[in-house]
Amino acid sequence: MPHRAELAVGAVVLVLVLTVDLRGVIGFSSFGVLVYYLVANLAALRQGDGRRRYPRWAQVLGAAGCVLLVATLPVTAVATGLAVLALGLVLRRWRLRA
Repeated sequence: MPHRAELAVGAVVLVLVLTVDLRGVIGFSSFGVLVYYLVANLAALRQGDGRRRYPRWAQVLGAAGCVLLVATLPVTAVATGLAVLALGLVLRRWRLRA
C-alpha cells in the first residue's frame, strides 16, 4: 500500500507549505539527514579492514563534517531534531521491553 503512504506524506507536506515557515522545516530535515550520515560514517568506521572500502580517515572526516554542519543549523531545528530523536529512542526502548 505505498500509495497510501505517498498520499499521507503529500498531505503533510501540503499542510506544512501552507502553515509554517519552510526554513524551519528545511532545517529540521537537514538535521535528520546529517544524523543519518553521521550514523553511517560511525558504522563504517567500525568495519574491519577486510571489509573496508575507504580509509578510516574518510569516515572520521565525514562524521566531523556532519557534526560541523549540524552546528550551523538554526537552534530550533537542532532542538526539535534532538527532541524527536530522544522520543524515538524512548519509544523504541519501551517497545523492546514489552
